[in-house]
Amino acid sequence: MADTDTLLKTVENEVIALHVVLQAWFRGEGTDDTGSVLKHFSKNYTMIGAAGRVLPLEAFAKALPTLRGSRPGLVMTIENVMLRHVFPGGVLATYREIQTQGETRTERWSSVTFQREPTGTLLWTFLHETFCD
Repeated sequence: MADTDTLLKTVENEVIALHVVLQAWFRGEGTDDTGSVLKHFSKNYTMIGAAGRVLPLEAFAKALPTLRGSRPGLVMTIENVMLRHVFPGGVLATYREIQTQGETRTERWSSVTFQREPTGTLLWTFLHETFCD
C-alpha cells in the first residue's frame, strides 16, 4: 500500500506542478520559455479538450506562444486526484480541475495517462477533459 500511496503523491505532485506552470503561462507571469511547459509532455502527447477538439503536442507547442498572457487573473485548482490503473511503464489517473477567472468558473474531470521514465519522472502522454455540469 505504501508504494501506491507514494505513486499517488507523485502523480498528484505532477498534476499540480503542471497546472502551476500553465496558470503562470496563461497569466503572462514567470518565464516565457515554452520549454518550461513542454518538458512535462512525452513526444507523442495528445489531448482531447473538454469541447472535443483533438490537440497533438505539435499543435499545442505551436499555439503555446500565442496563449501566453491570454487569461490574466486565471486561477487553476486541482482536486480529487485518483489512481485508476497502474501498468508497466505507466499510470492512468483522474482529477478535477477548477478554473476561475473573474466571475467565470468552469470545472472539468480529466483523465490522464502518464509514461513513467526510468528516473521516476512522469510524462503526460494522453489527456481527456470533460466539462462538469
